[in-house]
Amino acid sequence: MRAVMLLSVVALLGGCAAGTMMGAGQGGQAADGRSYEAARADNLLAAAVNRALVRDKAVNAGDIRVSVRDAVVTLTGTVPDAARADRVVRMVQELDGVKAVVNQLQVSR
Repeated sequence: MRAVMLLSVVALLGGCAAGTMMGAGQGGQAADGRSYEAARADNLLAAAVNRALVRDKAVNAGDIRVSVRDAVVTLTGTVPDAARADRVVRMVQELDGVKAVVNQLQVSR
C-alpha cells in the first residue's frame, strides 16, 4: 500500500514539475504587462529575425537592433545605404509570424 501511495505522489509531483517548467502556474503576465505566452512568442520571433540577419552576409547584423512587440518588428541601427535597408526590411517581412516591420534604420554617412 505504501509503495502505491509513494508512486502516486511521485507521478503527481512529476506532472507539477513539468507544468511549472513549461510556464504553467507562474502567474499571468510578464513585467511589461503582456502574457508570458505573448512575450515568449515575441522573443522567439526576435531570435528568428536575428538569425536571418546573421545569415545574410551582405548585412552587418551587429549594427542592427531588433525589438518585437505583438509580432511587429522594429529595426534600429545603421546600414551603409538605402538599398541595404530595403533588403533588410524585405527579408524580415518575409519571415513567418511577422505582422509588420517598423523601419528606423539610419543610413551611415
